[in-house]
Amino acid sequence: MNTDRIKEIQQETAYPESVSVQQALLKVWNETEQEQLRIGAVSGSLLVSELENFYYEMGEDWHLWDEEEKGQYPIQRVFDAMKKFVDYHKSKQ
Repeated sequence: MNTDRIKEIQQETAYPESVSVQQALLKVWNETEQEQLRIGAVSGSLLVSELENFYYEMGEDWHLWDEEEKGQYPIQRVFDAMKKFVDYHKSKQ
């Protein structure tokens, strides 16, 4: 959903300038945004799981979390891991 779609819906109502219509649309917008954020978080955690499983099956120890530094590895490590993962699967096609 985007702002154009919100405006379309608003104009389709009997009272497009009504405060209650505007509040209801804002509520739907916020709920949609929250759901998209939740989906993105789940997708991100699934990707990390896939990468960890891939590297485990390849016999390599790979994790997103650095135990010594008690934090995430640099983002470049994740990009490199994703590239290797994609290249591997492309070579199998």
